[in-house]
Amino acid sequence: MPEPSTPSALCWGEVLWDLFPTGACLGGAPSNLAVHLAAFGVETALVTRIGADALGEQAIDELRARGLEVSGVQVDSELATGRVGIELEGGEARYTLHSGAWQRIACDGESIRLLRKTRAFCFGTLSQESEIGLQSWREALQHVPETAIRFCDPNLRGGRIDPNLVLEHMRAATVVKINEHEAAVFEKTFGCSDAVTWLLGEMQVALVAKTLGPAGAILQSTTERAEHPGVAALAGGDNVGAGDAFGAILVAGVLAKASLARIAEAANRYGSFVASEGGATPRPTAEFRHEIAQLLGPSAH
Repeated sequence: MPEPSTPSALCWGEVLWDLFPTGACLGGAPSNLAVHLAAFGVETALVTRIGADALGEQAIDELRARGLEVSGVQVDSELATGRVGIELEGGEARYTLHSGAWQRIACDGESIRLLRKTRAFCFGTLSQESEIGLQSWREALQHVPETAIRFCDPNLRGGRIDPNLVLEHMRAATVVKINEHEAAVFEKTFGCSDAVTWLLGEMQVALVAKTLGPAGAILQSTTERAEHPGVAALAGGDNVGAGDAFGAILVAGVLAKASLARIAEAANRYGSFVASEGGATPRPTAEFRHEIAQLLGPSAH
């Protein structure tokens, strides 16, 4: 059997089934990010952990069908595949997270093989809230090439803020995406007047994206800044996964060495598309994928 392909991006963290009132959809921020990256031709692996159950088997099948490298998906013989209950109120989602196998992802031999060759290591903070998860992530960092992007999208939903955990992740990252709420939490928790300036300065992050919901986003590095007014989402969507879609285009754009202005345009357009649909990973048409890829340059095709 041939060796699995080498990823350009490796997403590390939870895969969860989003349990909507209308049915279940595959989710989890790192999983969503991976699916969106793969949709734009970025070779992507996911390191996660599922249960030895039907939901786990379905997750593997769907991830593979969406073009992901799944050799890094681990199976736990004791804990179940992760689930999160979702209730929609006025187009916004409320989440009830259930424990599961995602809380003890291991840095095993296959993970290390994938890590050593990746060009973008992408992670959140949720799966590192467990001691096992945190130690595995710390070990994983030791195997990421120095030249690789280290992208972090912190999960502070539901009041989750462990200052030491967040600081450790921000110091490890070279690219960070936060939303308005997360920026406010950072400013309150760490006593800074502006989260973006604090991340670029004290945390020495190379690039920060601050999303502003329907008002667009700001992308800023130490040498470049881009603002985008946003793209209105169509009525009827649930907004779930829009931030992960934005993050995927951000990572793809950095890999493609696109300008911040072009990344901002592409990420806002794609995030709006996902917000206009149901579930975290709707499938874009080939024509729309081509339009977004054109903004990011030839290497994003």
